[in-house]
Amino acid sequence: MLDGVLRFAINRPIDMVRELGDLVSAIAVSCCLPISLLERSNIALRVFDRLASTKVARTINVAADVLVLLVVGAAAWQFFLFAEKTGRAGDVTWLMNWPKAPFWFVVSGALTIATVVQLYVLTETVAGPVRKAHSEGAA
Repeated sequence: MLDGVLRFAINRPIDMVRELGDLVSAIAVSCCLPISLLERSNIALRVFDRLASTKVARTINVAADVLVLLVVGAAAWQFFLFAEKTGRAGDVTWLMNWPKAPFWFVVSGALTIATVVQLYVLTETVAGPVRKAHSEGAA
């Protein structure tokens, strides 16, 4: 908040915030992905559920889950490669000389966790809805 006030009032932002802001934001966003995937809060087209047969709709949902799995897995792998490259290059932040690679390894780790979560979501989609043996409200 202080950074925003200083930027607005006297046009003098805090350099440390600008230096670490992008790296911390990348970690924050990647850490939100696993729970978002688990809760299935990503964008979904449910029009097929109403327009197509149950089998076709389920096939589309499985295909979508596979596509998400591939994209998240590829992103995890690419961020891992980027972190390695950044580490080998000795890339550091410009003000405090902190190595950038650990930040990117954390992002890669969060995306790897997201990949495992999406694999679970995919198996759940393939298995179909879980039916309870009895209803909790039944007597």
